[in-house]
Amino acid sequence: MEEEKEDLKKESVPDKQTALFNLIEKLATNPNVSGDVIQQVIDMQKQGFDRDAEQAFNEAMCQAQNKIELVVAKKKNDQTHSTYADLKAILIHTKQIYTAEGFSLMFYEGKTEKEGHVRVCADIMHSGGHTKQRFVDIAIQTTGIAGKTMMTLVHAQGSAISYGRRYLICMIFNIPTGEDDDGNAAGNSTIDDEQIKYINEEIKKKAVDEKRFLAYLSVTSVEKINLSDFGKATKALNKKKV
Repeated sequence: MEEEKEDLKKESVPDKQTALFNLIEKLATNPNVSGDVIQQVIDMQKQGFDRDAEQAFNEAMCQAQNKIELVVAKKKNDQTHSTYADLKAILIHTKQIYTAEGFSLMFYEGKTEKEGHVRVCADIMHSGGHTKQRFVDIAIQTTGIAGKTMMTLVHAQGSAISYGRRYLICMIFNIPTGEDDDGNAAGNSTIDDEQIKYINEEIKKKAVDEKRFLAYLSVTSVEKINLSDFGKATKALNKKKV
């Protein structure tokens, strides 16, 4: 039996599976081999398959990342006067490369405890049998600079999901996107000078208790308000809840 297991280690993944089935069938017909021994063989080989699949995943990831180059940011964001690489450009530039290395991506919406956010999840599947999961929580923003409504809730959610997809693709394959500064949708930066000025003016004009307002947003100053909370801040000011 030891010789048969050594031969099994030398086979390719598909051949290993066939060889394992043959070995199990042979052991099962041997009255001298207990069910515990058969289970040990199955568990041992499963661990081996998992290691091989993960190694193939990692090797393919290295190959894909080595081939993917800069995606130039050409799409304009009229709200922030910036440019970014949109989802279509990223897929055109990268999909053929990562699928050639055996990868496929499946996106879906998950559950998040963050109010006003949508969770975008991705299963990173490799043809060798290994899968990894990643996710990101994206703020759903219906308002733009100065707190004016710029899109419906449905449109804003779709925009957030689209952003989440391209954010995850870039994160998964370590894709550089040049001058992409459209990260405001991810809520990873603070508000800009124009937004700071607007909020300060509203606080003064409406006689808002600034300490309570900042505590409501969990920050110590207006300058530190997260961009993803700008809509929340302007909504509070408009309704003067603080």
